[in-house]
Amino acid sequence: MGVSWFSRNRHWLLLALVAVTTVLVGGTVVVGLLSVLAALAGGAGLGAALGNAALVLLIAALLTAADLAFAMAFLVTVARRVSLPAPPESERIANGFERVENVIPPVARLGLSETFAVSTETKRERLKQRYVDDEITQVEYEQQLRALLAAEGDDSITDVDELDADLAAGRPSRTEESASNSPADPGEIADIDAEREYS
Repeated sequence: MGVSWFSRNRHWLLLALVAVTTVLVGGTVVVGLLSVLAALAGGAGLGAALGNAALVLLIAALLTAADLAFAMAFLVTVARRVSLPAPPESERIANGFERVENVIPPVARLGLSETFAVSTETKRERLKQRYVDDEITQVEYEQQLRALLAAEGDDSITDVDELDADLAAGRPSRTEESASNSPADPGEIADIDAEREYS
């Protein structure tokens, strides 16, 4: 029971420790300054005052190190408990981070440009949607798809028949007779394109 309670409330305990050590650091510095000033005002030598200051600084440094350790543990615990959504795929954001990584090379270790980069699958879906929405022709679709796959180093579609099958899967049927099936061959795609031009 005690262990599970500690596990569930670890973040609160760490936050309390951060608060206590922060107050102790501040109090130690204030008390140390007052004791050094009192020693100097009381006629103690400079060596004694510096000795007091060194002791106060040592204690403050130890408390600050503990404070930072508790703060990091708190942040890690909270980060593990929080479920963050996947970052959005955005070419603009990815390009921005890529420019920053080129200017400041250590930032590249974070991999932010890859985190926000648009996946090949998303690019294919967007391209297919543009074709379905009649924004591009079949030839433009094929050319852009080949360029996309070549740029990504993806050899998954190398044959024109496979491209046509991909087109057929993405293009909704425009005729009543093929409303239940998507076109299966390039001839049907051509018929749909011709029908679109005449309507």
